[in-house]
Amino acid sequence: MNMSNWSSQLLSVLRIMSALLFLEHGTSKLFGVPPSPMPGHFELFSMMGFSGVLEFVGGILLAIGLFTRITAFILSGEMAVAYFMVHMPQNFFPMVNKGEIAVLYCFVFLYLAAAGGGPWSLDRLRHRG
Repeated sequence: MNMSNWSSQLLSVLRIMSALLFLEHGTSKLFGVPPSPMPGHFELFSMMGFSGVLEFVGGILLAIGLFTRITAFILSGEMAVAYFMVHMPQNFFPMVNKGEIAVLYCFVFLYLAAAGGGPWSLDRLRHRG
């Protein structure tokens, strides 16, 4: 069995799973589901509120593979900003400053911005017609 035959399908699986996990961050911030471990009061018109909207809407768009490249590019930028504004000031090392997830999402989304959504995406359906 040649694994390269599966690479495009696995691109879609990576997109879908990353999006669903990322979507949880948005639903947690906006709706409290699942409950967020982050203390404090949530306000929609704040940096945290803006990130929650990006994570919720962006997570949905990536999960269904609609406007994948631009959405992934924007979310990659959001994760870079999150890392440098929230995590990096605490410590240089991502393992210590709890920024590994932000870095990983940043680069996964950057990859999706370049690679697209794969064969199991609404983008693929839109471009067929």
